[in-house]
Amino acid sequence: MAKRTAPRSTNAAAKKTTAKTRSSTAGKKPAVKKAAPKKQEFTDEQIAMKAYEIYQARMARGEKGHSDDDWHMAVKELRKGKK
Repeated sequence: MAKRTAPRSTNAAAKKTTAKTRSSTAGKKPAVKKAAPKKQEFTDEQIAMKAYEIYQARMARGEKGHSDDDWHMAVKELRKGKK
């Protein structure tokens, strides 16, 4: 039994455009923008103090939790401007 293959395109214009596209981008590196270094909003000490306040309030309510959650909540509250 003979093997069937898909018909090939004979469109000369399509071939030229593809060749142009390949040659115009060949050898060029894509432009990469470097991100500016992020300025730290708060010091670790400020965040730690706020996280400790959150921890104390959580313990006073008798709630369980994790220090990582306190830390993230502290950053969130400091960004909002809560004191």
